[in-house]
Amino acid sequence: MSQRIPPDIHRMLHEKPVKITYKAMPVREVLNNIWLQSDIALDLAFYSYFARDNGTAKLVLEINKSIDELLGQFILHTSLAYGRSREGGFAVLLAHYYASSMDTIVDSVKDIVYMLLTGYDILVSYENILYYTEGEVIAPYTLAEDVRVIDITDKYPLDVILAAKNGEWRIAPGLREKISRGSRIYLRGFKENVYRFFRDKGVEIAEKPLENREAEQLIKGIIELKEFTRLMVDLAHYSLTEANPGVIQEVEDLEVYVDWKHLQVLNTLRECFGRIDSSTHVGLTTMLKELEDIADASNTISHITMMIGETPGEYYDVFKKVFETIGETLRTITVEKEVELDKLTLWLRKYGGSVLAVKSGTEWIAHPLAKNIVLKPGDKILLAHQAEFTDEVNTILSKISRSH
Repeated sequence: MSQRIPPDIHRMLHEKPVKITYKAMPVREVLNNIWLQSDIALDLAFYSYFARDNGTAKLVLEINKSIDELLGQFILHTSLAYGRSREGGFAVLLAHYYASSMDTIVDSVKDIVYMLLTGYDILVSYENILYYTEGEVIAPYTLAEDVRVIDITDKYPLDVILAAKNGEWRIAPGLREKISRGSRIYLRGFKENVYRFFRDKGVEIAEKPLENREAEQLIKGIIELKEFTRLMVDLAHYSLTEANPGVIQEVEDLEVYVDWKHLQVLNTLRECFGRIDSSTHVGLTTMLKELEDIADASNTISHITMMIGETPGEYYDVFKKVFETIGETLRTITVEKEVELDKLTLWLRKYGGSVLAVKSGTEWIAHPLAKNIVLKPGDKILLAHQAEFTDEVNTILSKISRSH
């Protein structure tokens, strides 16, 4: 049941626009930070809502505020770089399309934590989410001693996506950074790796099935949809900063699949009407709506690339300057020889590469959910890797495809 919103929470949810002060920083760094923070904010919002973790929800609002400031920096840099000219007008238009779409994503993430902070309870816990999750999970842990990030990531492997202490927070601290005792860190990784970390610390993570079995397929669908939504945010930025016409068609195909998946989950929710309590029904409906809005906004961002073909050739350079390269390459590969996906992922990881999604038959699978899969000839892989390791990655891909 919802309740009156405490004044401090109301101020956090309805703050005036962030005051932007110009900072001399590369546009690439601004875009990287927006991308990274939005990806992490979505995962933390999803976690905090089902875990009923108000502290984490407030951190999400702080991250959102940071994204707002970065978006302001992006528009400011773009405007100052070109001034009053035709090129400047086009550059600012591109920045506007991107920033308005990102603003939709930020608002949707905020709305997810809004449900929690206003006391809207549902009868689904994060223990239930853990039980039905086959891919990546989030888990907070309070450090009993100082630790370097690399000591965690190398051993398990897991990502430290956030470290917080005494009101201060750092998003995705660097591998060589030391995090002090008493800090609360948020770990993200495959469930078995997260559980192993906690077992080594003498902690058992609880997970449990839903008491209402009618909602099992619904929760599985929402978990899968969240992973696809996060993937859409990633693909939008890859498409934008490494415009590769050969990949756009696969991204569009994946977008169609995600739309179909959303409708499938929505139908499952409709079938559960009357069999789950009204608060849970409203809460899950809202969650689905916000995930759809994020996916749609990501879709808009990925389609900015298509403006290149509809504008004068002189603007192509403007586009590339507005959305500076992040030094990564997005590629799609058609498999010609059978390969275990887990083995391929391990090979790519050595060169900063990662599999984002696979298409097995007619079905797309977001990578965190694509475990223990053997890819057959004709299947497709959507992957990203550091541009500087193109030769090494090509050597790996030559084992499974001649047309890489």
